This record gives sequence, C-alpha cells and structure tokens, in this order.
Amino acid sequence: MTLHIFRARNQPATRFKTDFGNFVAWTRYKRRTQLFATCCKKLRYATNLVAHVYYDGTWFYCRPDKGCKHA
Repeated sequence: MTLHIFRARNQPATRFKTDFGNFVAWTRYKRRTQLFATCCKKLRYATNLVAHVYYDGTWFYCRPDKGCKHA
C-alpha cells in the first residue's frame, strides 16, 4: 500500500488559493495579521509565512529567509 499526500505548491500567506476541484477559493490576509506558524509554534506576521494547502487543511510555515531556522 502506498500513501500519497497531495498539497499545492508553496504560496504566500497573504494571498493563496484553495482548489476544491469544481471551484477555487482565494484567501487573503493583511500583511501584519498574526498567524500560527506550525514549524516553530509561534505567532508570526503573514508577510513572513508561506501557506501549505493540503487536501484537509492549510498550514503556515516560516519563509526560508524569515522566522525560525528550519531545514
């Protein structure tokens, strides 16, 4: 058995799209909106995050040049 996890490419957390198959929903956050970063478990400004849109939810991670120093 093989498990496949589908997600969209990295998108800026200030404006990203979620594709539901038959329609697309766009989400916008102001640059200084604080969102929870999954990688470091801290509140960060949306301008410093990227959104990972999975089939079952959206997670936010620090941009490579901002925030925590994850690999």
